[in-house]
Amino acid sequence: MGGSKIFSVFMVIFYAILLFLVIANKNMLAMYMMAIGMFLEAVVNAFGVFKK
Repeated sequence: MGGSKIFSVFMVIFYAILLFLVIANKNMLAMYMMAIGMFLEAVVNAFGVFKK
C-alpha cells in the first residue's frame, strides 16, 4: 500500500469502523465505505507503481 505507515494505520481504523457498521446492520453505509476504501487503496497502489 505504498509503504506509508500512516496510511496503513488509517486503513486499519477505517476497516474497523466498517466492521462495526456491518455488525450494527448498517449495510448500505458499510457498502459505501467499502467502495471508498477499495478505491483509496487502488489509487495509492497506482501511485506506487508509477512512482518507480
